[in-house]
Amino acid sequence: MQSTTNQTKPVAPNQRIEYLDVLRGIAIFFIFCANIVYFSGYFDFPVELRTGPTFFKIDDYFEFVMHMLVDGKFYSIFSLLFGIGCAIQLQNITSQNKHFTSFFRRRMLWLLGFGLLHLVFLWMGDILTLYALLGLVLILFVQCTDKQLLQWAVILILLPLLNWGVIHLLGFNYPSFFYNLNPQFNAYVGVPNSTDYGILLTDFNAYLRNENLLDFFKANMGATFIRIGDILNEGRAFKVLGIFLLGLWAGRKILNENLLENRAFLKKIAIWGLCIGLPISCSRSFIVFFLDSSDFWSFMSTLSYAFGTVPLAIAYTAILALVFKKEGRFLHWFAPVGKMALSNYLMQTIVATIVFYGIGFKLAGSLGYTLVIGSGLLIFSAQVIFSRWWLKRFTFGPMEWLWRQLTYGKRITNKR
Repeated sequence: MQSTTNQTKPVAPNQRIEYLDVLRGIAIFFIFCANIVYFSGYFDFPVELRTGPTFFKIDDYFEFVMHMLVDGKFYSIFSLLFGIGCAIQLQNITSQNKHFTSFFRRRMLWLLGFGLLHLVFLWMGDILTLYALLGLVLILFVQCTDKQLLQWAVILILLPLLNWGVIHLLGFNYPSFFYNLNPQFNAYVGVPNSTDYGILLTDFNAYLRNENLLDFFKANMGATFIRIGDILNEGRAFKVLGIFLLGLWAGRKILNENLLENRAFLKKIAIWGLCIGLPISCSRSFIVFFLDSSDFWSFMSTLSYAFGTVPLAIAYTAILALVFKKEGRFLHWFAPVGKMALSNYLMQTIVATIVFYGIGFKLAGSLGYTLVIGSGLLIFSAQVIFSRWWLKRFTFGPMEWLWRQLTYGKRITNKR
């Protein structure tokens, strides 16, 4: 890769909007809080096997509150930030009289490569692959008007309801094709299966206990089919693309109409988002925790997710923007993590795998919910310290630096 004077230039560090880095860092933290519960084997091992101290009812209450306030909200914020980032990159590229589509497509294809490696070999819960694929679709919408972006966003966010109807009412359970591929692949490579709720899938208890690195990779490859099935079953691609479009709209408003300085609008968004999103999210958590999994309650859960999650996520972004502008000095601690979001996201997988899995310290299933979240807080705190240390010496995080070089096709100096 050679540096040339006529190549596209990346956004300079001093042109970044710090609030967006702060918001990205906060989102990364709460996404990790949601993910680490799965890394820890909390759902895969019986309670009596937990050797660490548990807090019984406190664990139950805490899990309910986290589900109500966190589940889905912060990956929605991360999706919103993805759309905002697209708007910023569009302005940067077009201001240089360069072709945005080829640039962004190249950026997404490299992200897809990172995502596939993460998904197939490290963790089935990867979001990078889906983001990269939908980022390629997002290109089709960059010329839409603001009104068209909002219309498409609403349609896409509500499409999971139609997806539910196709699967449950029409009986066209197309995600089952990928679920069925999982045990077939496992049988072929020698990975254990087990029956869960009448479905034959990867034995996650054995997967978490496994101490063989090659078997770990084999199990991850097979679990990829479960991930595809889950995304299709939830209609997640529709949700994420819809939120991308909201982010693209918000990015335009931030760049062209100084949205982050409009306190009256931010307060209105915060109030309406809380009033709509909080009670509906509470209802969804009640359904998930206390009611049966019949088709009726399954539909009500999907309905409440569609109408509750995005408003509450948007309310969070508005509240944090207001706090950041007024008394947000403590929020600046999240900015370094946000600037290194890709590096930190991938590092969370590596560290959590080492801590909990059989190929590492074998702590899976040994901690209650509160201690699992507490361990996530400790890991994230270390990431805050590391990110601050790294960015004093380098301009970009290690993965961000590699991604930029591959995207722009030239060497980019990283050391300060």
